[in-house]
Amino acid sequence: MGLRDRIKRAERAAREEMIEIVQKDGPVARFPAFDAAAAYINLMDRLGAGENAPTEHPLLVAVRNTTDPEWQKSFYYVNDPDAHTRPVPDLCE
Repeated sequence: MGLRDRIKRAERAAREEMIEIVQKDGPVARFPAFDAAAAYINLMDRLGAGENAPTEHPLLVAVRNTTDPEWQKSFYYVNDPDAHTRPVPDLCE
């Protein structure tokens, strides 16, 4: 097995552990598989946080800019990030 074959095999193995999200403008956004959990936690931290919301995870930005309908149906998809972070009104009274 030559060096070229070893490199191709290593690239294929690395791609299997990556999340790939096709973007509207052409390139594919790639993230390590463990970033899915970090993106979900970031999404929940941003929910109703208002001005104190943390910056949006790059995976969430990539999902918003995708053309793939499967990603657009996922819970990672937030059409309007500002509406997502808007504080929740207090309905206690």
